[in-house]
Amino acid sequence: MIRVCHVAVADLWAGAEVQLKVLLSKLRRRRDLSLAVILFNEGRLEKEINGLGIPVKVFPEHLWGPPRIFRELVHEFRRSNTQLVHTHKYKDTILAATAAKLAGVRTVMRTVHGLTEPFVGLNALKMCLYESLERRVHRHCVDVLIPVSETIEGYIKKQKDGGRVVCIRNGIDLRAVPTQEERRLMRAELGIDNGTRLIGAVGRLTPVKGLKYLLRAAKLFLGSDPNCKVLIVGDGNIRKELEEEARVLGISQRVVFLGHREDCQQLMSALDIFVLPSLSEGIPMALLEAMSASRAIVASRVGGVPEVIEDGVHGFLVEPKDVDALATKCVQLVRSPELVRTMGEAARKQVEREFSAEDMAHQVSLLYRELVAAESDE
Repeated sequence: MIRVCHVAVADLWAGAEVQLKVLLSKLRRRRDLSLAVILFNEGRLEKEINGLGIPVKVFPEHLWGPPRIFRELVHEFRRSNTQLVHTHKYKDTILAATAAKLAGVRTVMRTVHGLTEPFVGLNALKMCLYESLERRVHRHCVDVLIPVSETIEGYIKKQKDGGRVVCIRNGIDLRAVPTQEERRLMRAELGIDNGTRLIGAVGRLTPVKGLKYLLRAAKLFLGSDPNCKVLIVGDGNIRKELEEEARVLGISQRVVFLGHREDCQQLMSALDIFVLPSLSEGIPMALLEAMSASRAIVASRVGGVPEVIEDGVHGFLVEPKDVDALATKCVQLVRSPELVRTMGEAARKQVEREFSAEDMAHQVSLLYRELVAAESDE
């Protein structure tokens, strides 16, 4: 048995957390792996992992602070005789990778879920300092970096942030296929009739998600069809700003801010078109969820998105912040239900071929075995 401990901050329920849960749900079935998880926060991810039957401990950062978390990590890795530590974000990497090496753990790996989000002012300075520290940790304490897209892989290699780099793209559980009955019930719950074209976005309400550009595009495309509405699912620190933007644009009656939902994958079935107007991404789980639900896509050409979407086949790609192009492609889909159907079917086939959770977990488990076998040979 290979004793693997995943360490994650878990302060959100977003793409990285969803991807970790999906990965663990597949890895737990492998008899050669003994899995454990340490989180720095309680919440949705803790509940999901408990539901999988995987041992999970919370080292609460709001009570303990970094020094105590570091000490507890060293103790836990030694006590459990952990062979491999797998981290996921900069905070858990800085603490857990260094603690692992002090505890004698031979192998540390880190999944890089995305590039640093653009910040300004003091936040930009703080992230610059964190990135500098993290690069040092990568070089001295992390054995393998796992970018989730070729774009991130290229960036890491250019930065020379560490030793070995192995790209393993995100995957999604494809067992759930939304039915027409689920779509009808979800739209009824939302108060959306069958004749309404529903264009939706799902994600954190933060500047990097580019939702203000969706609202500005909506000002243009909503005028082309009186039976069209926009649904924005999620919460975040710019929600009031976005709601005010919709009011100023005069579209607030046709834009629904649904807030945080636990059933985002089910909500995809209610949409006709999924929009991802982000300014920066890895391979977003919301995009894969929309594709698995056979939704047509309009997305920004950023990060790993072009590795997933072939423009004109699985959806449309536009340049980030290009409001006119975003509106034009949405109008094109609104006016062509047949194109929505064919693109949605092509999107589903694409994730079945290239982005299954089983393939992702298989690649990760092979890497675990290879690394531990290499330790034994030394």
